[in-house]
Amino acid sequence: MRETGRVKIHTVSLTDTGMVRDENQDACLELRGPNGEQLLLVADGMGGHQGGSTASRLLVEVVKEQFRSAPVWDLETLREAITEGNARVYGAASADIELTGMGTTAVAALFGGQGGGAWVAHVGDSRAYRLRDDHLERLTADHSTVGELVRRGAISEEEAESHPRRNEILRSVGATPSVDIEEAPLDVREGDCLLLCSDGLYGVVRDEQIEDALRRMSPQEVVPHLVSVAKENGAPDNVTVMVSALVLDEEGRGEAPLAGYSREQMMRIGAAVAAGLILVASIVWLLG
Repeated sequence: MRETGRVKIHTVSLTDTGMVRDENQDACLELRGPNGEQLLLVADGMGGHQGGSTASRLLVEVVKEQFRSAPVWDLETLREAITEGNARVYGAASADIELTGMGTTAVAALFGGQGGGAWVAHVGDSRAYRLRDDHLERLTADHSTVGELVRRGAISEEEAESHPRRNEILRSVGATPSVDIEEAPLDVREGDCLLLCSDGLYGVVRDEQIEDALRRMSPQEVVPHLVSVAKENGAPDNVTVMVSALVLDEEGRGEAPLAGYSREQMMRIGAAVAAGLILVASIVWLLG
């Protein structure tokens, strides 16, 4: 757990092969900087048995390399890292016929540290969500055929779930010589819970179920729970889940994260603490 301004970020992640695939072509990265920065990344590879895993892992390696040598961790650093990752993946695919056409999705969140801002960037259909005040909000728009059809009103979200073209990705890292990255400032505050995931999660677990789990559980509990639910629902694809809880950092406070608990649970915790303080004060007064 590290500081980002006055907010600490506690992250838990898990990636799983699922119930059908014999190889995990997903990859994820949690990287921490010297000044409280934190980078989170989920990549979902595509392009055949060998190509998918090569693309996602190569992207993770390049991003890690770029950030570890960067003097400043900001949006430009993230943009340059994904762009360099695109060049490396495309170059590897061009040099090896067995890797031709490989690529990977990418969804990343960057916390600048010491109040330095936060950003989300993505390519493809891996997603970022934010739970705030017990409400789940999707922060990214899928770069996919069905995503475009939904945005145009041609089909509904429910129809998209079973659409025959639901696996068609319109943007990916490494499929072409250049990459079109969608990016935006990320508004974060104490109590927020951030979720990054591959389509192996949201493809079989509905947003309502994800929201309910994030409300009720801590990051340590919710990550394996969501992967387990995806597997119970068949998990035809690899599943990657990364959850970050943002906790106010105050002097004298403990390290245990409260984000991930519901508002009602936090109120009960606060009431219990207040009652304990009143009891201690009463005992001190009586003894005095």
